Amino acid sequence: MLRALWTGATGMNAQQFMIDTIANNLANVNTTGYKRQRVNFKDLYYQELRMGQNDVISIGHGSRVSDSTRSFAPGNLEKTDDPLSLAIEGLGFFCVELPDGTAYTRDGNFRVDGEGVLVTSDGYPVVSEGGYGGEITIPQDATEVTVSPDGTVLARVGDELRNVGQIRLAMFPNPAGLEAIGRNLFKATVASGDPRTVVPGEEGSGRILSGFLETSNVQIVTEMVNLIVAQRAFELNSKAVETADQMLGIANNLKR
Repeated sequence: MLRALWTGATGMNAQQFMIDTIANNLANVNTTGYKRQRVNFKDLYYQELRMGQNDVISIGHGSRVSDSTRSFAPGNLEKTDDPLSLAIEGLGFFCVELPDGTAYTRDGNFRVDGEGVLVTSDGYPVVSEGGYGGEITIPQDATEVTVSPDGTVLARVGDELRNVGQIRLAMFPNPAGLEAIGRNLFKATVASGDPRTVVPGEEGSGRILSGFLETSNVQIVTEMVNLIVAQRAFELNSKAVETADQMLGIANNLKR
């Protein structure tokens, strides 16, 4: 009976983590470029019990969370008519320079800061590649800005159309291994592998679409079904704990 108590408790902990993850997915259903998370479980240690002389049975000790993976399936594209709103039609990440290194994002909600530098909504420069280089600066007197599918940024100054830089994309051997650090940003890890920067549309990367944003890939119906399943599983595990507790109470109240 004590085994049932701890087994049920492990199931409750695992399902609580599942519910927390689903809640985060639903909270980010309207977050630009957000990629949903999925929780995976594994069973715990099995103990072998000898029944009779030759019969052996095994009994498990519950479950636990094995890992949480992120789905990088594309989200829907939303038209904005803003030439600096960029979406990646396919694989790849924009490179963003942080004070402590390079980060990567699928959120193309860019703008121009007071110095004419192309930045994210948090003010971090968009660069061609990592290493504090390749910032894209748009002239103050530009009257029109366009971004071509290969990432070339063109600014019209008077009657002249100037090439002011090119946005490159980062490609990873295993995008699911990226570490989410918030603000729609990811950092490279050992699991993700080292990034390589490529011209959009080349080496398997996607093209850049100007005037569009990639929405979250969270499917509300799927998350709601998963939430119901997790809730029912939590209830059943709590029922197992309650039943084991009642059985212990009966055993404790036995009289000779």
